[in-house]
Amino acid sequence: MLFHNGAGFGYHFVIKHVQRKYLERQKADQKVTIDDVNVIPQNSEKYLMFQIGHLRFLDSFQFLSTSLEQQISLLRKSGKHNFVHTAKYMNADDEDTFSKGIFPCSFMTGRYKFEETQVPPIEAFHDDLKDEPLDGQDYESAQRVWARYGMKTMKE
Repeated sequence: MLFHNGAGFGYHFVIKHVQRKYLERQKADQKVTIDDVNVIPQNSEKYLMFQIGHLRFLDSFQFLSTSLEQQISLLRKSGKHNFVHTAKYMNADDEDTFSKGIFPCSFMTGRYKFEETQVPPIEAFHDDLKDEPLDGQDYESAQRVWARYGMKTMKE
């Protein structure tokens, strides 16, 4: 699986919270085995890659020369026709469709948060890694996307 910037923050939490019960596999002969967990660390909290059994998590960010937002911006300048699959399944006339979205990572402290029935307040989108608040235009974009797609919960 590829994740964008997973090494920056997310992988640490996956490894921290992985439990033995998620690693157990029962074979056809009823024997129980435990999947290996292999990690390539960058430091104690950042991992470039980790693997659980046959499932490998790679960070796509390490292969990019610029940020995902800049990549999208450059691709947009060369024309929306470059977003072949996006245009096929999404509204090609909508500018929000062709821009990097936002997600309130720090706000999502448990599964129950996916049941929230409205866009969280702008403060919930504070970037804890950079200690930066969310730009008002990005928040308005999140609200437009929520309304446009008729989202009822954060899970959607």
